[in-house]
Amino acid sequence: MRQRYDNVAKFVTTEYAEPFTGLILGYRNVTVLESLATEQVTLKARQTDSTLKVQFPNEIAILHNEVQAYDSREPMPLRMAGYHGFLLREHKINVYCSVLYLHPRAGRNDPGYYEYIGHGCEYRHKYRVVRLIEIEGQSILELQEPGLLPLTPLMKPPEGMNPTRWLETCVDATFNAHVDKVSRDLLLASLGIFGGLVYDKQLIDERLPEGIMQESPFFREYLQEAEERGLERGQRESAIKLILALLGDQFQSEAVQALKPMLETIDDLGQLEQLHLAAARTQSLEAFTQNLRKA
Repeated sequence: MRQRYDNVAKFVTTEYAEPFTGLILGYRNVTVLESLATEQVTLKARQTDSTLKVQFPNEIAILHNEVQAYDSREPMPLRMAGYHGFLLREHKINVYCSVLYLHPRAGRNDPGYYEYIGHGCEYRHKYRVVRLIEIEGQSILELQEPGLLPLTPLMKPPEGMNPTRWLETCVDATFNAHVDKVSRDLLLASLGIFGGLVYDKQLIDERLPEGIMQESPFFREYLQEAEERGLERGQRESAIKLILALLGDQFQSEAVQALKPMLETIDDLGQLEQLHLAAARTQSLEAFTQNLRKA
C-alpha cells in the first residue's frame, strides 16, 4: 500500500509557504499574498496540494504546487494540464505549476509538459519538476528555514556522509530550529513521516525525541488513514478476484487474466461492484472489456 502524506504536505506548504515557494522556484523574490481554497469541482473530485496567490516582481499570479510521494497512477502531465486549465479559468491570471517528488525514485520519467498538435490546433503546458534527491541538502540546512527542515532527509546528503548520519544531522537541525516547542514538535513529526519514505521506522524512532510521533496529530491521522485504506484495499482485491472468477467460469482463462492489470487501476469500489454485476451478465469477453475501458 502506498502511504499518503497529504496532511503533512499541506502543513509545510501553507504554514511555511514562502520558504517552500523559494525551494520550488529556486529563487526567493516572491511574496505569498494568500493561500487559496484547493477544492476543485471536476468529473472526478480532486484537491490540489497547494494553491497560492503570489506577488512576483512584475505580476500577481497563481502558484500551484503538487507534492507527490511516489509516481502518480494517472499520468502527471494530464493531471497538471487539468489543474492548470481549471485554475486559469477560475482566477483569470497567469498560473505557474510545479510538482515536487519526495521519494528518490519518483519523478524520473516525468517530462514536465503535456502537448499535442494536429488539425490546425496546438497545445503545450510546461510545468516545473522538482525532485528532492537532486537538491543539495546541506545548502537547505544552512538557510535555517524551519519549514524546509522536514524535507531534508530526502535530499542529497553531503558527499561521503552515510544515510544514517545524514538523518541524524537533519533531526539535530530541526530540534535546534528557532521556533516554539509546539512548532518544533510538529516539524519533527513531519520529518519522521517524510523520512519514513526511505528510512527504517526503528531508525527514525531512535533518533526522534520519545513520544513525538505518537503525540502528533499527523501520526494519529496517518494511522487512521492507513487502517481505512487497508480495509478498502482488501475489499477492492476481493471484488477483483470475484470478477475474474466469474469471467474465468465463462471464458478462456488466459484472456481473462490479461484484464487483471486494468481492473487493478480502478480505485473506486463502487465501479468494481458495477463491473462485478456486468461480469455476471456479459455475453462475451469483448463486451465486458469494452465496459471495463469505460470505467
